[in-house]
Formats: sequence, structure tokens, C-alpha cells
Amino acid sequence: MQYVFTFSARKRSRPNPNYEGILRTHRFYIQYYTLLSGQSPAKVVSSEGSEPRMEFPVRFTETILSFAKELGGTVINIRKVKPPKADVHYEKPIVLLPNEIAFRRHLLFTLTISTYRNPRKFNIIRNLILTMNANFLNILTSIAMDRYTELKNSLNPAWHWYMMRVGRAVKVLYKLDR
Repeated sequence: MQYVFTFSARKRSRPNPNYEGILRTHRFYIQYYTLLSGQSPAKVVSSEGSEPRMEFPVRFTETILSFAKELGGTVINIRKVKPPKADVHYEKPIVLLPNEIAFRRHLLFTLTISTYRNPRKFNIIRNLILTMNANFLNILTSIAMDRYTELKNSLNPAWHWYMMRVGRAVKVLYKLDR
């Protein structure tokens, strides 16, 4: 089984004055898809009927993309997308991850760095997750995926922040929250 991810932009409820360009009016979400053997990644992502396996808000999309390449991921396609009622475009890459361990490492990295406001500790997190024991990695990502399915169906509008507590737990566990 292979995994693919891409980014999408959703309109913010009100513009954020701390950002410029598309980030002022939109927030980026990462979407993970599962591929069956023989499926085309571009078709799975672009088809209307396919639901992402996981989808949550992220920050630092360029760092997330470079970490995927470090894990052996390949960029299949890059499209320019213009959100409705926006005057700017953004690049939407479709990235194929090679295996489940790479998917789990990428998921945990994404959850962890999306809880940061400042990118100064990203190299520490990158090295930590690249060298993390696969059994421990499996436990943390299973918790995140279980929380995702449980909280996504709830009526709480802030469900994704509860799921992202797994990323915060990694920061606290390795004392990276200081």
C-alpha cells in the first residue's frame, strides 16, 4: 500500500493581518490519501469522489515537502490552483510516499511542526523523527489516527487541535517545548 499527500487551501473566517499573500485569507490543510495497487496518484487526488484518509491544518508547507523528499517521496505533479474569490495562486504538489513507515514518519513530523510558531527547532525534530524507533513511531501515529477518526465525527469545531496534541506530546516528551 502506498500513500500520497497534497495541500489544499481553505478560506479563513476573517483575514489574518500577520500574513501576506494567500496566507492572509486562507489556511493550508494537508490531505493524505491511500493508494491501492495500480491506482494513479493524480487521479485519486483530483477525483471528486475520493475522500482523504486524513486532513488537518498545517504550517510550514515547504518544510513538510522537503521532509517528504528526504524520506524518499517523489513529487508526481505540481499544479497551480486559484482558490474561489481569490486573486492569487498557490502551488499544489502531489507527493508519493514510498511505504507505510515513511507515511508514519511524515505524519508525526507534520503534526509536530504544525504546533510550532517559530521554525528554529525544525532540524532537531527532523533528526529525532528520522531516527525514532519504528515501534514507538507506530504507537504515536496510531493514537493520532484514532483521534482523527473519533474527533472528526464529533460536533466540536476545534477537533483538529485535539488531534494535534500528539505533536505537542512529542515536543514535551523530548523537551523541545522550551
